[in-house]
Amino acid sequence: MKTDKYEKWMERYGEEYLRRLAQDGLEDREIAQRSGISEKTFERWKRTHKEFASALRLGRRGSDYNVIEALYKKAIGYTVSVNKTYKLKRTEYDPDTGKKLREYEELATGADESHIPADVRAGSFWLKNRQPEMWSDKSGMPERESATGEIEIPDADLIGSDDEGEE
Repeated sequence: MKTDKYEKWMERYGEEYLRRLAQDGLEDREIAQRSGISEKTFERWKRTHKEFASALRLGRRGSDYNVIEALYKKAIGYTVSVNKTYKLKRTEYDPDTGKKLREYEELATGADESHIPADVRAGSFWLKNRQPEMWSDKSGMPERESATGEIEIPDADLIGSDDEGEE
């Protein structure tokens, strides 16, 4: 029985290889190039072999999730634990006389918490993409298109003004 070129390739490299290349953010053209497959063959295999397409999709989904998580953390701020090395000054005293016997320095490592503040631009980007109807940069009053195709802008009287009640 003749083995298909696709099957031989998958045996040698496999789904994990494809998933990792996709996870690294490579485009299809770059993955094909690194895999030694022509772009035409690569596109055909994506259409005809579900395991091939699925591995690419899973790899990209993993990368997207990591970016989403990082953007979210950046938007709301977060705290990280950082190991730091400190110089400590030690002094030894004689327990009987209370006189200083010796002084020395030593290094000690301890955990320190550092707060990364929220980033307004990251939060704005997140909201504009997740809730564009509420957070879009396009400001102004809602416009309506009339039956004639003209854009209707609501009357200022209906909207209200700063000098309400004055005539």
